Amino acid sequence: MAESRALVIGGGSVGLLGALILKAWGAAEVRLAETNALRRETAAAAGLDAFDPIAEPPVSGSFDLVLDAVGMVATRRAATQAAAPGGVVAHVGLQEPAGDFDARSVTLSEITFVGVYTYTETDLRASLAALQDGRLGSLTWIDQRPLAEGGRAFEDLDAGRSSAAKVILRP
Repeated sequence: MAESRALVIGGGSVGLLGALILKAWGAAEVRLAETNALRRETAAAAGLDAFDPIAEPPVSGSFDLVLDAVGMVATRRAATQAAAPGGVVAHVGLQEPAGDFDARSVTLSEITFVGVYTYTETDLRASLAALQDGRLGSLTWIDQRPLAEGGRAFEDLDAGRSSAAKVILRP
């Protein structure tokens, strides 16, 4: 991992955590592609290199590992294009169920495409340990609100008015 260059597409809770974990594991470079400016600010405050992929598209073939935490046709295509020959694309986002990507290029570049969905108890314990010992930063990217504001919290997230990657609703 120490020599790896990683790209994470999507700065929601899964993408942000994925980027923080890759950084904690010692990846040489971790970049986070996020279109929402508020989420980019949150990621930057957490110590990540966040950028707008529309204004600054990732360089094709330049990342050893690409995590697609969005799961749209466009992000699958961007993930496979950004992966270096022999690299890995981990697909975790589930936004759109169908769509194509350039399977010929993936094959010729010997890119491994893997779906990631559930986690083991070992994964959860490692994640909790990383949270407890501070490897995931200050957690300022978590928004806590009263349960009564739940509907508004989701509206804010959907409209891009919230920088939070995760919202916790308190009774």
